[in-house]
Amino acid sequence: MKINLVTIAIPFFFLLIFLEMAFSAYHKRKLYRLNDSINDLSAGTASEVFGVFMKTVTLTAYIFLYENFRIFNLPSWPSEALSVVPAGLWGFESQTWAWATVIGVWILCFIAYDLAYYWNHRLSHEVNFLWAGHVVHHQSEEYNLTVALRQASFHGIFTWVFYLPLALVGFSPIVMILNGQLNLIYQFWIHTKTIDKLPRWFEAIFNTPSHHRVHHGINPKYIDKNHGGTLIVFDKWFGTFEPETEEPVYGTVKPLQSFNPIWANVQYWWEMIELAWRCPRWSDKFKVFFAMPGWRPTELGGQYPIPEVSAKTFKKYDIELPKGLSIYSLTWFVLTVALAFGMLLKVNSLPWFNISVISAITLFTLLTIGGILERKRWALFAEPIRLTGVVVGAYLLSGAFNISLGVLALGAVSAVWFLSYRSSFAVSQEIDPVREVLRRTA
Repeated sequence: MKINLVTIAIPFFFLLIFLEMAFSAYHKRKLYRLNDSINDLSAGTASEVFGVFMKTVTLTAYIFLYENFRIFNLPSWPSEALSVVPAGLWGFESQTWAWATVIGVWILCFIAYDLAYYWNHRLSHEVNFLWAGHVVHHQSEEYNLTVALRQASFHGIFTWVFYLPLALVGFSPIVMILNGQLNLIYQFWIHTKTIDKLPRWFEAIFNTPSHHRVHHGINPKYIDKNHGGTLIVFDKWFGTFEPETEEPVYGTVKPLQSFNPIWANVQYWWEMIELAWRCPRWSDKFKVFFAMPGWRPTELGGQYPIPEVSAKTFKKYDIELPKGLSIYSLTWFVLTVALAFGMLLKVNSLPWFNISVISAITLFTLLTIGGILERKRWALFAEPIRLTGVVVGAYLLSGAFNISLGVLALGAVSAVWFLSYRSSFAVSQEIDPVREVLRRTA
């Protein structure tokens, strides 16, 4: 699968993000915070990097079922449909029928994919081990277009099974994959506060910013509502629809309180493992991973409560950072995203060694930037190691002395720049994740 519409759409995503930022600044809406947005985009970048290694594996089962057990031979392109469509029926030429058949197949797959997505999404809110992956997308306490790109790195390991019925029906891998990418791209624009209500007919059929704001809300009435991807009709059919009637408060019921995208992907797993360890009965240790999110045995407090919240009084997680250190973090974040995007554009032609080196540099950089944004003490030691790794990586990838020398100069300047703010880490803002989990589950 060499066509990746999501990668192609990334520049347009960023263009729309900049436009929303400009709208926010012009109207003084304060829709963005630098640390939160970097964390959102870091999670999305990490997800794309991990996806390079996982997508081939997760597609294998789909292709196997399609090639060996499909019920119908549904055409993907008009050339494939010419052999199965009637010639001259109702006065139309075979080519016309071929196009009509293929368009029908794509529309049916569009609807079937969204139905599969609905159940994937709904169960990802109702089953703990699925929520452990999906929770990453909900952890931001803002609601803007960068949140749309905040995707989990490991969620796809479990969720590919929801789309296997499409293979059995006979939708080819290319039709399924492109519909999936279109579904994901559609969901980008609904992560915004700048659009209120759309025309009634559109709100009745499709997922919209208003519907999806409800989905991200932690107000008790909004929890686990509006799971649709492109369509909202399945929520109405299956009883999970809730209209937007009050301003949502965003985030998760138990806040992440971190700007680190790597910790964001493992935090809930850590909580589940820690809770399973504390459960007195073996049945409960097993149940932890399959229960509703927030479940605890009675001895450990019972179901975690969902408190009432108000947008006017809710306090968002934030850490003040010197302006120079913010610019430093943003600079290296932009360089890293550019490196990762370049890899994604050429991923089909790059050697696996190059992909592995770039991926390692990308993930380590996102990790340390997260530490810097939180003023973690360990970032003082991790960042010089990262800068050294960048120089070594540049030499391994290029083998050219002038490139390596240029990166070495960049690393040296960065080290001086970063270490000039070492006093900012003197008072640790760090929350011990182990103690914090114990406190919340006590």
